Amino acid sequence: MQRYLITDRRQLFGASEAYDEAIAQQRLVALARFAARSGIDYIQLREKDLSTRRLTATAAAMVAALAGSRTRLLVNDRFDAALAAGAQGVHLTTRSLAAAVVRRCVPDGFLVAVSTHNRAEIAEAEGFADFAVCGPVFPAGDKPVLGLKAFAALARAAALPLFALGGVTVENAQLAAEAGAIGFAAIRAFAEAFRLEQGLH
Repeated sequence: MQRYLITDRRQLFGASEAYDEAIAQQRLVALARFAARSGIDYIQLREKDLSTRRLTATAAAMVAALAGSRTRLLVNDRFDAALAAGAQGVHLTTRSLAAAVVRRCVPDGFLVAVSTHNRAEIAEAEGFADFAVCGPVFPAGDKPVLGLKAFAALARAAALPLFALGGVTVENAQLAAEAGAIGFAAIRAFAEAFRLEQGLH
């Protein structure tokens, strides 16, 4: 089952630590090394509040940390920053440019992933995106839950491989796989594993 790590640098601190931006940047690079060691398939650099310059520099540092590994880096929303940093792809949200538009702007082999929640969003990306992240499959925060049955129906109808997102853990990931997911995407589960490995409490 493939794994898709989504970053949130604020979750890379232990409960007893104060947030520090310089340390957060270092930990994103450390997170990339963790992903490479762990054989994680993809990282989505999802740090929406970073300036273009900082986002590109962070992505470039993470690309360097991933060199020689199987892990590929996708930058959230900004395919220009992804290309400038040498990242392998972009992750498009429902508010980003359409996958059809982005596909015309990027070189062959550049990965395009999309966020989806329903059949219409999946259909719009088919033929242009490489895969979609779809959910929430399980309860996660206050967002309406798609559920396993609906996810399975979308997976059967989709011409795109789907990653399950939303409340997915190591424990329930197999249920998502049985519903047709090629893998699962998560923020919290991977951040917790990183903190545990790093001894951050």
